[in-house]
Amino acid sequence: MVDLARHVHVTSLFEDIEAVEAELTANELEMVRHLKEKYEDPGHNDFDDAHVLEVILRNVGIRKGFDIDARKHTPRAIEMERNKD
Repeated sequence: MVDLARHVHVTSLFEDIEAVEAELTANELEMVRHLKEKYEDPGHNDFDDAHVLEVILRNVGIRKGFDIDARKHTPRAIEMERNKD
């Protein structure tokens, strides 16, 4: 059964994200595009999707608070030792 309240909540989060779309990282932008495509059909309303969008909005706010430009900031990398066999 379609949960219209959740669907409306998620689509309103898409509107909030559109206002800050220029400040999204590449992986955030990819996730938003994936979810937008998924929500073109109102039959989709997974519980976690709203949380994902809320976390993306929170991350944008945190980056603003610390004056971090996601497009210019060097991404973190984890160096792994490689075994030569």
